[in-house]
Amino acid sequence: MKDFLKTFTAVVLGTALVLFTGFFILIGSVTSMVRMGMGRTAGIVPDRAVLYISFESGLAIQDSGLPSFGFLPTDLNIARGGTGFLGIVHAIEQAAQDPAVRMIYLNPSDLNARMTHIEEIRNALITFRQSGKPVLSYADTYSQQAYYLATAADRIILNPAGSIILQGFSININYYRELFDKLGLEAQVIRNGSYKSGGEPFTSSRMSDPERLQLQAYISAVWDHWSEGMDLMRHLEKGTVDNLCSRTFITEAARAKETGLADEIWHQDEVIAYLSSVYDNIPERKLPIVAVQDYIKYTELNKRKPVRDKIAVVYAAGNIVAGKGRGQVFASDFAAQIRQYRNDSTVRAVVIRVESPGGDPLAADIITREIQLTAGIKPVVASLGDVAASGGYWIASAANKIFVNPSTMTGSIGVYSISFNGEKTMSDVLGVKNETVDTHPFSHFSSLYHRKSEQELDIIRDQIESTYTRFLDVVSENRHMDRSETESLADGRIWSGKDAHQNGLADEKGGLADAIREAARMAGISDYRLTAYPRPLRVTDLIGLKDRNLNTGIEQVIQTRILDLAGPRGIQARLPFHEQAISW
Repeated sequence: MKDFLKTFTAVVLGTALVLFTGFFILIGSVTSMVRMGMGRTAGIVPDRAVLYISFESGLAIQDSGLPSFGFLPTDLNIARGGTGFLGIVHAIEQAAQDPAVRMIYLNPSDLNARMTHIEEIRNALITFRQSGKPVLSYADTYSQQAYYLATAADRIILNPAGSIILQGFSININYYRELFDKLGLEAQVIRNGSYKSGGEPFTSSRMSDPERLQLQAYISAVWDHWSEGMDLMRHLEKGTVDNLCSRTFITEAARAKETGLADEIWHQDEVIAYLSSVYDNIPERKLPIVAVQDYIKYTELNKRKPVRDKIAVVYAAGNIVAGKGRGQVFASDFAAQIRQYRNDSTVRAVVIRVESPGGDPLAADIITREIQLTAGIKPVVASLGDVAASGGYWIASAANKIFVNPSTMTGSIGVYSISFNGEKTMSDVLGVKNETVDTHPFSHFSSLYHRKSEQELDIIRDQIESTYTRFLDVVSENRHMDRSETESLADGRIWSGKDAHQNGLADEKGGLADAIREAARMAGISDYRLTAYPRPLRVTDLIGLKDRNLNTGIEQVIQTRILDLAGPRGIQARLPFHEQAISW
């Protein structure tokens, strides 16, 4: 009966998913036809155009044909839709040199993105301004993310009933020791490194002093960069934004203008009237406004004939795991692709974009080996995103050069192991007694119903020490550091991108676009095209989800939710928390 119910549930969900994705394919097709018939064509940009940048469709690591599946459970690992941040960066850079583009109209109201993505777009807007063209920003209300981006504009305009929210950064981590005690669960953790806090939320009821120290140092460094950047661009006295956040977190429109946070307090119709006045009072419907997504299509369609030379951009986003698959950094697939790029004479350089907290040390080492071999033949440049730590830094270290943003979280050179014992849960809570028959002393090592013996823990400690030694050796070799220097930067310590640039874990400050330009320079090419891996997930790909993926998601949600709080078990070279813990 149990197997029947599982099969029946999988069939129902599979059918629903096919109908669901089919619906979106139909909607997408109809929408495309309507746009083709009624909208401006991507092949034309009117003279003296206004480039309109908004984020209603979302901002993603890569361009995606998916709608925003924000309501689906994360267990299915279905990527969210949106426009790739690199495409927007390149569009702004292109517009700065395009005589057909007169100005940028920015609306960051719906901005919800990663710190490093916003940083790159902001830097591109500043470059656009330096070309002599203005940037105008309007929003009904500015979130902290939206306002940081908007400070790249010449004029910040706010709705009279709106406000600007600036509250600083925080990191929130849950600690489950008391819950585990109530449930009879026990977490057995072995760590290497004073700052490697993996497993701490399951063995403690509070944050340890080393963990608090390194997290405070990280968010303080990143906040200093943000607040000083806002002060600078708004021509405010240094410390103005920081002091404001100590007094309040909401600044209403009138006060925002008084303090210099905003330039104008206008309704949206007044913004449109202003734009019309710039164009000799032409009516709104005739304003030459071009959405950035259309401008991206325009630049793609109007490129010269394809060139032979390519720069490959590899997006290593998600947990680093063994095997093959989609949605994470699967070692076999990524290693094979990097090897293919190495052997492809048309690929002149490779850029590895790392947005990963780490994961399986062996998987990281497999990928690292392919990057090392490639870096010996052609330029390999690593670009670190919001989080590129532990195993994420392991693979990045093999590149010829590493680029970081000041807000990047990196380092965390350390290893830990976590295992769980649910024997008391089964016995005392559920009334289930487990009996085991073994052939050898360690036959039941992977069982969730037995506490690890000291002999078993000693074996794990040896593995942890060996893996940590390997980690130190790899970083020392790749970064050309003395072993003692690497050890002083390791110990599981988290570093901001700003600190990593100063202490030698990174080479340059900059984003993905900067890393691509450096890769081209190192390869000695000026005319090239980009090729990306992995291919972005599309709506049609969802139909190919296998039944086992659905079964796995259901079983994880129903049967092992408590254990899933810890993420991967066993030996890990990864951060102990998700980047969603950072509130900014």
